[in-house]
Amino acid sequence: MNIAKPNFFIVGAAKSGTTSLYAYLNQHPEVYMSPIKEPNYFASDINQDEIREEVKARLKLLQIDEYIKSDMSKTMHRAFITSFDQYLALFRFAKDEKAIGEASASYLFSKTAAKNIYQYNSNAKIIMVLRQPVQRAYSHYLMDQRMALTNLSFEDALIEEKKHPIRNWGATSLYLELGLYSEQVKRYLDLFPKQQILILLNEELRHSTESTMKKVYAFLNVNSNFEVSLEQEFNTAAVPRNPIVRKLITINTFRVKIRRALKHSFLKGIIKSVLFTKPEKGEMLPETKAQLQKYYDDDIKSLEQLIDKDLSTWQKKI
Repeated sequence: MNIAKPNFFIVGAAKSGTTSLYAYLNQHPEVYMSPIKEPNYFASDINQDEIREEVKARLKLLQIDEYIKSDMSKTMHRAFITSFDQYLALFRFAKDEKAIGEASASYLFSKTAAKNIYQYNSNAKIIMVLRQPVQRAYSHYLMDQRMALTNLSFEDALIEEKKHPIRNWGATSLYLELGLYSEQVKRYLDLFPKQQILILLNEELRHSTESTMKKVYAFLNVNSNFEVSLEQEFNTAAVPRNPIVRKLITINTFRVKIRRALKHSFLKGIIKSVLFTKPEKGEMLPETKAQLQKYYDDDIKSLEQLIDKDLSTWQKKI
């Protein structure tokens, strides 16, 4: 029996809309998405020994080996797959779908993923979603708050994060480095023909979702008239409602059970409203915004030339 192999990859960036794009594509009858959204297989430079301990503990509770042997009917957000056989097993239930893919946000930052994907399938199509880097960094911080990985202010979290001696994916948050896109994007442009790469901006996906998805469908050569359901929001910003909740979600068994419960749509809204609330506005100081904007200015200019897209709105005060 021949197992289908992926022919397209959503490679990032982190906190730029890849979860929404994955979910929209998962609705399309001519698209098969890996049931593990982020298998991270081709990012061979990820050192699993360096992944922060709380994340390793949560991944262990997910029982990845057993999941891959199952019918994988419920999607899983992330794993670190290193076995090629296990990776291919993620696609064993694909039938006659035209587009078969996965969405590992680590692949953009990874220094090895582009080359590994190219060696695996030089005809693969690559989709990137890029977000204004200051907004991306702040969104990443809010995610860390939601996961109880930090309870510091954004400014203090940036200072603390910079102290981490290991600057690899999974070892720390890389708030600033993940938004330096030009070198990351260039790794793919140096290998893949331009017609095999689709670069989207986060604002396109958020504000012009239907037309952007038609562009994605056309790029993947699937029916572009398919109407995607936009009722559900994905990865919206939220923070623990109080210190008790923050403490609870640091308990790995509790957190894994909550994630599983959130897979059920009828429970999701209730549980999220009880445990989480929207973050307060204006938590990033104006001087922080200005400093970060200056930090990214040259890279945004380089990226603009590299991808031939107007990024002038990224360089305005946000």
